[in-house]
Amino acid sequence: MCGYEAPRRIANVSAEAAFAVLKIAKNVERTGKRVIHLEIGEPDFDTPKHIKDAAMEALNKNFTHYTPTLGIPELRKEIAESIKRDYGVEIDWEKNVAVTTGCKQAILASTLAVVDEGEEVIYPNPGYPEYEAAAYFAGGKPVPYRLRLEDGFRMTPEGLAELITAKTKLVVLNSPNNPCGVVMPEEDVKGIVDLAEDHGFYILSDEVYRPILFDGSKHYSPLHAKKNLDKLIIVDGFSKRYAMTGWRLGYALVPEEILPQVFKLLNVMTSCPNSISQYAALAALRGSQEPVMNMVKQYWRRRDVVVEELSKLENIRFVRPKGAFYALVDVSKVLNKLKVNSEEFVKMLIEKYGVAFLHGTALGSYGEGFIRISFATSEENIREGIRILGKAIEELSKS
Repeated sequence: MCGYEAPRRIANVSAEAAFAVLKIAKNVERTGKRVIHLEIGEPDFDTPKHIKDAAMEALNKNFTHYTPTLGIPELRKEIAESIKRDYGVEIDWEKNVAVTTGCKQAILASTLAVVDEGEEVIYPNPGYPEYEAAAYFAGGKPVPYRLRLEDGFRMTPEGLAELITAKTKLVVLNSPNNPCGVVMPEEDVKGIVDLAEDHGFYILSDEVYRPILFDGSKHYSPLHAKKNLDKLIIVDGFSKRYAMTGWRLGYALVPEEILPQVFKLLNVMTSCPNSISQYAALAALRGSQEPVMNMVKQYWRRRDVVVEELSKLENIRFVRPKGAFYALVDVSKVLNKLKVNSEEFVKMLIEKYGVAFLHGTALGSYGEGFIRISFATSEENIREGIRILGKAIEELSKS
């Protein structure tokens, strides 16, 4: 019998490691030990009631059948209307809007529709691992843009220009950023848009955290700069904004010329998005945004707790998050002293101390030396978890 060898496009891809860390933590919990979860980027809030009510109504009306591959027209139209309200830019719902099964599918389908064999995809690293995975699936070459703490984890036009080649086909932006909590300033976004105009590459802007902003920060999108979708893809969704992670619904705004390719890919992958989730999402966009604002206020308070508690610890460094619900913490001094890597350190913290973070290499090769804290949980959990981190660092450093 011949041995199995995974195709290169799959062999180079790693599953999202946050779920592997969660599995380790759950195994520890099954022994009866408590674990504080600061590893998963999932809102701890419930989906707002009016959204759940809309889903129940859709069920009662038997809207349980196939929908169009790109989503129900009502939702695609409402997404276009929301873009006009939020960005001041008009798009055509029939030519530019694709509803997807989560943002992951929007990223993958858009990348597959644009990138060909051997073409390069520049993406932030440390960053959301789906960008690199999508590039591999497309047969492209992932090119990491190293986000450095010394630079405030900024992705600048000057830094990007050094990575651009004749093979650059796609540049991925993510603001507010996972895992660094950075919000891209207007000048950086404009500068990267100018580079795209000069070199002819596409921009994929992942904006799923765009309402979650602190300290008066403002979200600035390439769509604000361009005012159109020419060689621009915007990926967004409902998971983070409306606490709808399990509903698995996102969307992509794409140029007219690639929508037919996105249609084919989505049709082959899933036929259509979940019917009930689409009616829930329609209610989310049409209904009151007060639940979103209330969640953001709580995230802001939690961010302040993270900063307060981390500031008490020695031998670490971090950048004050301005958006999303993550902080990336440099623990390289601790790791060097313990002679372990970030993944080993995270496992040690779970098994010996009952607190779970995400190791930096789960977010890319340049994440080594870091751990990510998710503050999508209670203030009590955040305070206790970071205090345990401080205790662990002190104890382990002495051993």
